[in-house]
Order: sequence, then structure tokens, then C-alpha cells
Amino acid sequence: MRGVLITVVLGVALVAATLPALVRQFYAPVPDTAPGAAPAAVVVPGAGRQRHGDGYRLTPAGLRRLHRGVEEARRLGLPLLLTGGAEDRTPRDPDDSEAAMMAELARRLWPEARTWIEPRSRSTWENAVNSAPLLRERGIQSVLLVTDRAHLPRATLSFRRQGLTVTPVAVDTLPREAWLPSAGALAEVPVIWREWVALIWYRIRYF
Repeated sequence: MRGVLITVVLGVALVAATLPALVRQFYAPVPDTAPGAAPAAVVVPGAGRQRHGDGYRLTPAGLRRLHRGVEEARRLGLPLLLTGGAEDRTPRDPDDSEAAMMAELARRLWPEARTWIEPRSRSTWENAVNSAPLLRERGIQSVLLVTDRAHLPRATLSFRRQGLTVTPVAVDTLPREAWLPSAGALAEVPVIWREWVALIWYRIRYF
């Protein structure tokens, strides 16, 4: 009897983990938008690169972030700051960086795009630390920050810690059908838990 009960409970939990409406409840809360000047640039942090033949390509997460960032920049008529280095190292050549790859694709999507790159970052914290001086050099204090919903709380807090005013914009990775079981929703669960762990670590170390 106990085995049957455990099986039923596990089955219900598994089904629940496939429902976007329920999975959405596990996201960490996004900090409220702080009052301040209107954003003067759109910032898109990279999501890593993956091997492709003899070179690299952006990950699906990175492509989603970039497409939304270009969409927002075009809508608002703002420049794009694209930030990301090369895995666990700082590339010697800025063109050998995730940020450079993102900038190239951004200009294909929107030929009139004004792009700046920050090619040295290896983490979300470094995205923020290295981007802040580049923004201030251009007289920019307020930004629109575009990243995945799961990643948005940690990214927002990291950029605000640099004294920037941040308007967070989420790239939703969950399917639209809230109550329709989805493998996409199930795949988002470990991403959410990983972000919770990273957020706790960042609070201990940085915030």
C-alpha cells in the first residue's frame, strides 16, 4: 500500500512539473523596477557558446535573449550592449567572444542597430561589473536588461549592485498553454532550481 501511495505521489509531482502554470510559481521574484530616468540602452547578457564544427555558435537561450533584446532596442530606438566572453576565460581577441557573435547577429537582424560589446565576462556578476563602466563612459545610468525569466532576478540584482537603474525584461521560456502538459515546462524545472542556488550564492558573496 505504501509503495502504491509513493508511486501516486511521484506521478502527481511529475505531472505537475509539466504544467507551465505550476512551474511558473517556482521562479524567484523579480525585483521591482526602481524609479528613475528612462532606459538609455538595452543590455543583453550572453548565455554561453556551444561547439559547432570547428567554431562556436550561440546557445538556444542566448539566441532567445538576443532576439528579444533586438526587438526591444528597435522598438525604443536604443543602442544594444552585448556582454559575454569565452567560456571560463577572457579572450585575447574581442572578436573571439560571445558578445562579438551576438553583435554580428544583431546587425543581421537589424542592420541599423547600434551595438557595443563587452567581451571579457565569464559570469553574470562579471557581466554587470564589466558593463557598468562602459555604460557610464557613454553617460548611461539607466538600462533595460533582457534575459531569461529564471535568470532575471540574479542578473537584475547584479546590475543594480553596480549603481545602475535597471528595468528588467523577461524572456519567457515556458509554453503559452498554461495547463497543457509540456516537456518544455519539465525542462525548465532544473533551470529554476539551479538559479535559486546561484541566487543564494550571489547573496552570500556579492549582495
